[in-house]
Amino acid sequence: MKIAVIFKQVPDTEAVIKPDPAKPGAIGEGDIKFVLNPYDEYAVEEALRIVEKSPGEAVGFCIGPERSEAAIRTVLAMGLQRAVWICEPAAVNADVISQGRILAAAIKGFAPDIILCGREVIDTQEDALAAAAAHFLDMPHVLNAAKITIAGDKATVVREVEGASLEIEAQLPAAISCSKGLNEPRYPTLIAIKRAKTKEIKRVTLAELGVQLGPVKSRVAALKSPPPRPKGVRVEGEPAVVAGKGVEWLAATAKVI
Repeated sequence: MKIAVIFKQVPDTEAVIKPDPAKPGAIGEGDIKFVLNPYDEYAVEEALRIVEKSPGEAVGFCIGPERSEAAIRTVLAMGLQRAVWICEPAAVNADVISQGRILAAAIKGFAPDIILCGREVIDTQEDALAAAAAHFLDMPHVLNAAKITIAGDKATVVREVEGASLEIEAQLPAAISCSKGLNEPRYPTLIAIKRAKTKEIKRVTLAELGVQLGPVKSRVAALKSPPPRPKGVRVEGEPAVVAGKGVEWLAATAKVI
């Protein structure tokens, strides 16, 4: 079984994000810690579990700037055998459709049975990258997998939907986006972290992939910090008085009733 895992480096969930005044549409990276996208951890773990059952190879594919090497070493420490990295600024700054085309070109030669990635990236909350790559590879894509079962040349994916679950069967090769709860990602051991330093990270260029980028299809026009949260209003007194003032505030100030 050959599995390609698409992953990305993103700001830590606890980081304070502020727009970069010098770069419209970008964040200031000065004091931010960057980590492996949390949803991609589920994709890496699922890839490792599959190849443990059906011997094969799990390879990572990443588009990201120079700082992304830390995330690449993380997935290698978790257990991926090697990684392919596209770090040209033109690729890093490309829109999601173009990045899907780039990844498809990088993955095509590997000829995977399955492509896995996180259901979304937490920085831009974009969830179309795997679907775009699958489109250019002419394979089906299933989003938001809570359970994946492989049997022969088919994958059965269970998706959690409101109040129920949905079971989808896809013909392999297929791309699947992984959701939280699919598994429990492993923590790399010290020995695994050391071994990761010797694993192959292959940098490839757009020219080597034969990809020529056209006009940008979409871009982030601007980023703005949310307005400061107003101070809360404390109401004291008997329950009936508090309830009455609460209803009055909802009607007169919040205007929600």
